[in-house]
Amino acid sequence: MADDVLGVRYGQKIRLATTSAYAAAGASDAPSAASHLLGIGYYEKNGRHGILSCVPPLGDKLAHLFNEDEYLVLDPSEQRGAGEPVHYGHTVVLVNQHGMVWNNKTGGITGYVGPRPRNQPGEMFVAFHNPGAAPVPSSGRDKDRDKTASAPALLSAASTASSAASSSGSEYSGVGSARSEAPGPPVRFGDQNVAVVVVESNRHSQKFNKRLSNFKKPTSRIAGGYICCDGKGVELRFTLCPAQPRVEQISMLNKLITTYHYGQKIALPLALLESSCDKAKTAAAGGLQQTEIRFTLSNHATAVLPGALLQEKLLAHAVPDGAAAAQEKESVFALPLRNGPGELVLKLTGAAPRQAIGKLAGPGAAAASGRSSSGAIGSSSCAAPAPLPLPQISVFYKVVDGLRLVPVPVFALAYAVVTHFLWSSLGGMEDGLKRELVVLVLVAFPAFYVAVKVEHPFSSFFEPPSAPLVRSDAGGEAPATATLKLIVVEYRFELSASASASPAALTADAHDTRPFAASAGSSAAASSTALVPSAPDLPTRFMLAEKGDGGKALARYTETLAWRREEQLSQILFTPSPGFKVIKENYPHYYHKRGKNGEPVYYEKPGKINLKALKGAGLSLDDLMHNYIMVTEFLWQVIEPDDNKKCISVVDVEGIGISDFRGEAVEYVKKAAAVSGKHYPERCAYIIVINIPSWFNVIWNVVKTMIDEVTREKVVMVRGKKNILEALKERIPLENIPEEYGGLSEGSSPEETMLHDLMAFLNKDADAPAANPIAHLIKQSSAE
Repeated sequence: MADDVLGVRYGQKIRLATTSAYAAAGASDAPSAASHLLGIGYYEKNGRHGILSCVPPLGDKLAHLFNEDEYLVLDPSEQRGAGEPVHYGHTVVLVNQHGMVWNNKTGGITGYVGPRPRNQPGEMFVAFHNPGAAPVPSSGRDKDRDKTASAPALLSAASTASSAASSSGSEYSGVGSARSEAPGPPVRFGDQNVAVVVVESNRHSQKFNKRLSNFKKPTSRIAGGYICCDGKGVELRFTLCPAQPRVEQISMLNKLITTYHYGQKIALPLALLESSCDKAKTAAAGGLQQTEIRFTLSNHATAVLPGALLQEKLLAHAVPDGAAAAQEKESVFALPLRNGPGELVLKLTGAAPRQAIGKLAGPGAAAASGRSSSGAIGSSSCAAPAPLPLPQISVFYKVVDGLRLVPVPVFALAYAVVTHFLWSSLGGMEDGLKRELVVLVLVAFPAFYVAVKVEHPFSSFFEPPSAPLVRSDAGGEAPATATLKLIVVEYRFELSASASASPAALTADAHDTRPFAASAGSSAAASSTALVPSAPDLPTRFMLAEKGDGGKALARYTETLAWRREEQLSQILFTPSPGFKVIKENYPHYYHKRGKNGEPVYYEKPGKINLKALKGAGLSLDDLMHNYIMVTEFLWQVIEPDDNKKCISVVDVEGIGISDFRGEAVEYVKKAAAVSGKHYPERCAYIIVINIPSWFNVIWNVVKTMIDEVTREKVVMVRGKKNILEALKERIPLENIPEEYGGLSEGSSPEETMLHDLMAFLNKDADAPAANPIAHLIKQSSAE
């Protein structure tokens, strides 16, 4: 049976839209598009009670401090894996975009809710409740799952039952926990009038286990009021909306666009479309009807603009030849998502010569286009043969077409093989022009491939020029220029459509029915989630890194634990590092104070690394890696032990040259990046690359296509002292920025001093402190 694409699943993100009881009087009727409904979030100002959750609006003066939350739906006992449907009555934990969860232990005030790190007293487990939905008998699968639940899960169920019994009937009527009552019907996007019940608060008192409510004191400046869990105020009722997904990829013929933002214009490459039609000989088979444009979203859903619809829209934008620039047209249409809720709203703007569009669409369409024109333009015109381009230019476009057909994995493999042999030969070359040319070619070739493969403002340079259109009866009309642009305007979710549609009518394609369907390789891992309660607590970072896939997150975390045991990381800060001083002297890297949100800040200068001196001191690549892991563990065990915190990295590439991108320096960077990405996920707040040389953009254009979009958006690249200081000041207080970058912080930081003292103590240096400087912060352990 096909799955309901409107059904909410574990591992998906939701928004909780509602209207404040205190601001409803001045509010207009809610729009039918849920993407325009504002969900609850938090008030950014960190007062004496910490950051608190609130209901919009905050008011004109405070509106800029409101942040809407998107919640990842997880099972706190991790018995239900990503992709399983969420039912009314299930106990869930909602994790926001920063890895925080609702917590009612806000300090000093009672009953208020605010975002806090996981696994702390006051963490709230909740359940959705729809007053109009009656519970259904539990399935055998749910019964079996309850029988095999671990002791912690059963204890949670027992506490849930007791909390329900201790709550008032009016507050908890008809609502049970995921373990103590049969679940209700599936939760669906578009459901309205939904209450959120606190099932468990992870604290002794049960008085906070009530339905979420909206409360505001008369003296409060927050227009919409706060969110409470002790029953005061007005009970909140929510509309369940999907989070707005990002457009991660657009596939258009053999062109791939991997960086896209809503509202960005995409030039439709008519020359490329024409070339594709000619090669496939599709004129007799419907022309553009054999072509499609595919949009892939961050929520794993896809939307497809089929060839037939593309042809229809292009024909609507056809104008008499020579008038394309003067007759701009615009059409808006929507594409439903194939395996997810909602639709993409697209806009086609501009115009194109009728004859060019007719050629693309095929003879029948061309004739129809000609008949619809005023006069006999379509029937009396013919295209004279275009002059053939120079042989060299033809070869260039053939090479471009060939490269476009090469898949990224195939190119990466071939390039890796070629690079391996060329890098080896570089080791025997003397410094000079020949060596620099080889390095330049190795850098330029992947850059050229990316320029050909990815959509960008200069894509037209890599497309063959369209043949000029010559009027046989009008004395040679000047060729017209197509101005067609495609825009993804927004993601839209219509409440009215979701309310009227039945689950059976809203199903995904049979071959791709689940947005979070596991691959064959991950099915075993997903099934292992039943073992999670008896395993070490799974950090939220790993779940977020795997986009809510519990099986993959558990497998990744288990692998990390094995790696930590193998590397004996529980002992690394108690083990001497004889090469520490030499590495510090020849590879500048250090921690220096904190960012505006409390993030530790790490500085390094890869352009200043002296490999010859390090080798001369008898140090190897393994010693560098040991040092990297040691300082990383010092960061997360000593400087910032909070498992949900992130770090700002400032990478100063001054002095780096193209020829430095080879040999052991590159090998070290690759290994360090691999360790960081695999075993320290979701630890990066920002990466600020400073003092970049002019040619560095060439390297970056190649590298950024290999980095996931989330990390790519965190990278900032600047040059020039003034720009560098401005970039640092956006994220780091001026008094915490080192003097060498224009800040007010002089000398070494307390973090770096402590690290040097620790290494001096462990290495038994002459100037070592008498006691271990971190003994009071962490305890030595014999096991990870």
